[in-house]
Amino acid sequence: TLQRALGASLLTTRGFAAPEVEHVYTRARALCQRLGDTREIFPVLFGLFGFYLVRGDLRTARELAEHLLTLAQEHHDPALLLHGHRALGDALFRLGELVPARAHLEQGMALYHPQQHRAHALLYGQDPGMGCRGFAALVLWVLGYPDQALQRGEEGLSLAHELAHPFSLAFILGQMSQLHGLRREWPAVQEAAEALMALAREQGFAQSLAASLMNWGRTLAAQGRGEVGIPQLRQGLAAYLATGAELARPLYLAWLAEAYGAGGQPAEGLRVLAEAAAAAQNI
Repeated sequence: TLQRALGASLLTTRGFAAPEVEHVYTRARALCQRLGDTREIFPVLFGLFGFYLVRGDLRTARELAEHLLTLAQEHHDPALLLHGHRALGDALFRLGELVPARAHLEQGMALYHPQQHRAHALLYGQDPGMGCRGFAALVLWVLGYPDQALQRGEEGLSLAHELAHPFSLAFILGQMSQLHGLRREWPAVQEAAEALMALAREQGFAQSLAASLMNWGRTLAAQGRGEVGIPQLRQGLAAYLATGAELARPLYLAWLAEAYGAGGQPAEGLRVLAEAAAAAQNI
């Protein structure tokens, strides 16, 4: 129980892919296996799922997500099923399997009840209903449903505000920044990024702060202020990678390349795009 609680705290402050997160959850997993407690191991495996996902090891993350869903089905527990569908939906989204990803996230949303699952944000690090909606928003965008995507994202944001759970709010603010960027709604990106930056600095959320710097820098570059935006993007990317994260490296490099292009530096932008393509091959 102590290791599990420590893991949830570490992933919020150090980032999902920090080495300490893997160490703590691996220790908790070994203890659960010694005790033969398959139910208590569930949030531990979910923590390891998040670690491997953000590390960019999508194969291991998918295997863990499938294992989580199988455990939940064996226990016939709707609360565990909620997290199993959320995890597998997230993993499949990252792998480009968009239709099944959407189906799992929608099943997770159908199982979610705010009052019943309010305490899960402390156990898992973030609220599962918010998480399902945040990822569903990005899946819907890629599938070609921009209005539905925005609706899901706004639902997740409202839910996070109602729950008053800082890391859940930070997580959905990052998702909304990304979604508004896809929609080229730069004032909305800047508003969400600045809110995330303030919250991350106040709470000590390392990975969220890195994301806010990149979203903010991207917005400035898109609005013709590349001399300020590009250094912010580079600072945010360095901070993101310092947490051990690799998953979004290609995306953030693409943002940086776009900023170089907008700033009249196409050669530098092409160099960064080549770096992004190489990074994508390793995920």
